[in-house]
Amino acid sequence: MKSHTFLILGIVIILAGGAWYFSAQRWPTTENSDDMMGQPTVVVTPGDGAMENDDSRYVVYSPEAFDAAKNKKRVFFFFAPWCPTCVPTDKAFQANLNQIPEDVVLFKTDYDSSTELKKQYSITYQHTFVLVDDNGNEVKKWNGGGMNELVDNTQ
Repeated sequence: MKSHTFLILGIVIILAGGAWYFSAQRWPTTENSDDMMGQPTVVVTPGDGAMENDDSRYVVYSPEAFDAAKNKKRVFFFFAPWCPTCVPTDKAFQANLNQIPEDVVLFKTDYDSSTELKKQYSITYQHTFVLVDDNGNEVKKWNGGGMNELVDNTQ
């Protein structure tokens, strides 16, 4: 009977410790206005889908914004708000816009609704980047990564 009591007590302690551990973690969410380092984020969202100005380096994808950036290197970032790696990457891009090369426009492209683009570039999962040429043809594709990979792949 004592071993049964110790077993139950051990399970309770393990569950309580796990609950405490996970509740103490600071998980990034789309509602959180700070990035993972506590820095405020900058949200770049053009009102009509077009680029607001020539300095916009990270914009929400729309055909109009894509066409407006034809004189720059264009990269799709297939993002999903439910993706555990996309959210912190998005926040890092927003917080460090000046690190995106001046000749690059990164398009935050909705993974769930951009079905035609996913077909066109054979995208099978979120957190995929596609660098395209002036005609929209794929030049390079990579999965995962952040600012360093963006810079390396667009040089």
